[in-house]
Amino acid sequence: MVEKDLKEKGYSKEDEYFYKLNKELIERKRKELDKKKAEEQKKVKSEHFMRCPKCGHAMEEIAHLGIMVDRCKGCSGIFFDRGELEILLESKEQKGFLGGLKQLFK
Repeated sequence: MVEKDLKEKGYSKEDEYFYKLNKELIERKRKELDKKKAEEQKKVKSEHFMRCPKCGHAMEEIAHLGIMVDRCKGCSGIFFDRGELEILLESKEQKGFLGGLKQLFK
């Protein structure tokens, strides 16, 4: 298809040859860059996964009022994933939201 378009536009066999070479080079470089980027993302994720954004210590998942929240082993900070805080706010616990959080710090 591309070769036909090149011929219709008046390009020679030589132009077509270099076009194919450049296209292959670009595709090869794109694959290399994509692979390198994926490796870098994996490295960054492994360095930061389950680390406290405040102090950098390891975090653990704990069950609290029926959901899993992340607690820092260093500073005891509590961190919520998307939607977890809303679930806690909607819960019908008798002690309320603050009472439930207080249990986490005991």
